[in-house]
Order: sequence, then structure tokens, then C-alpha cells
Amino acid sequence: ELGITYRMLGSEVTIIEAMDSILPIFDKELRRPLEIAIKKQKISVNTNVFAKGIEENKDGSIDLLFTPKDAKEGTEPERLTVDKVLVTVGRRPMSAALAPTGVALDERGFVKVNNKCETNMKGVYAIGDVCDLGEMLAHVASFQGEMVAEILAGEDRVYEPAAVPAIVFTEPEVVAVGLSPDEAKAAGHPIITGKFPLAANGRALTQEAEKTAGFVRVTAREDDHRILGIQAVGTHISELVGEWTLAIEMGALLEDIAQTIHAHPTMTEMTHEGVLATLGHAIHSM
Repeated sequence: ELGITYRMLGSEVTIIEAMDSILPIFDKELRRPLEIAIKKQKISVNTNVFAKGIEENKDGSIDLLFTPKDAKEGTEPERLTVDKVLVTVGRRPMSAALAPTGVALDERGFVKVNNKCETNMKGVYAIGDVCDLGEMLAHVASFQGEMVAEILAGEDRVYEPAAVPAIVFTEPEVVAVGLSPDEAKAAGHPIITGKFPLAANGRALTQEAEKTAGFVRVTAREDDHRILGIQAVGTHISELVGEWTLAIEMGALLEDIAQTIHAHPTMTEMTHEGVLATLGHAIHSM
């Protein structure tokens, strides 16, 4: 995300990635349009390499040292001279000060909570990135905060979402909610899938015709047509994720969305068309 942002602002950007691809948590089909876009943006990507350290130079520049992942011990690292190095290898909670209070922490330092976000100390709650419940996402933290406020007001709430949307704010954006086709198969679901391209959506064409690479992909059970997951890649595609999350949360069937009128011309029509493609009767496919 930040690499693309800095590139769009005019900086030269090099990405050092230990895995064999960028965004390895997503499948190859989802990653491909982004990989093509990154190449067009002239961002240099080095995969299967480990960053080993940095050395500051007298002129204020920095040498980033890195080696191939399969390099033998003692291999001389390669050097990349840059102005700045941004380390984005994850986060950990700043919870050490809680240890004397008796609040239970796991081995990584996250606060242990139940499905109400309550700690081992009655009446003490933890939400968001500091607790061991849910993904480390701003919208998860916000949801948990609202839930705890309602619990304190006497409501009976638990944190048990059927799906949590994940968005990578690159250009194009990558969005996922629910199960991918591979995940659904691994979970034992008999599945059907369908895709709809951005290039066939009128609203996408009128907004930025030169940025219509990407698609919406729908996965559902073959027997009862219950929607299991929707993923997509494309410019502005994150604006559609609310409907997808609601559909999975409510246990919607393909027919529920197929029989819902979607306004024209809007990008929401891609959800409708993706569902129709999954049912085998797409209208505007390419």
C-alpha cells in the first residue's frame, strides 16, 4: 500500500519480499492484476529474499543489505542504496506494562479475552490490536468497541462474525470476504464459482476507462447456492464490500442477490453480474 502511494507521489520504490510473491495470503488469480499494475508503475519487486540489515553512509543515504532466501551461510549480501527504508513486517502489542496487573497475556503479548472481549479480570475488557480476538484491522477494533459499549449498557452481545472484510488499498485494490475457492474446497464444500470483469461494467468505464483491469469473483455451495465468499481486484472495488459481507453474514443465497435490483449504472452491478455468472447465466460477460 505505502509503496504504491510513494510511487504515485514520485518516489522510486523497491520492495523486498521474503515470500515468493507479493501479498502471498491471496491466491494467484487475485494477485495477478496487481502484479501487472506494479510492473507498469515501474516498482521494483525482489521476492524470495531476506533483508539482513542496513548501513548508514556519510552522505545520509542508506545501504539495505539483503540475500536470497536459499543463500548459503556466509554469502555476501547484495546492497541497495536508498534514501529511506520502511520496515513493514507486522505489529506486536505494547502490553508489557499490563503484566503486574494480573491481566492474562498470551505468549506473544496479546491480551487474552473471551467472545465478549472480556479479560480474565471481570469487568476489564480489551479490544482491537491489543487483544487475541479477531483480525488486526481498524474496522474490527471499531466493531468490538461498539460491542463492549453495548455490553456495558446491559446488552447481550458476542463477537462471532460470519465474515470479516479484508482490503488492501493498493492501485488496483484487492478485496476479500469469506472463503476463496481453494479455501472452500479445503473446508469440504462442493462449490461453484463465477467471475465478472470490471471492463464490462459501465460505471467502471465512465469513472476511469484506463483502469478497468480486474474482476469480481463469487464462490457458493453447489447444492444450496449459499454464498461462501467474494473476492475482487480493481480500482474503487472496495466500495462494494459492504454488500458482500452482509450477504455472508445473513447466509444469503445466490438467488437472493440475483433477484435484487441493482441500480444502473453503478459498480454494484458487478456483484449482480458475478452472481449471475456463478449461476451460469451471465448477461454482460466478456
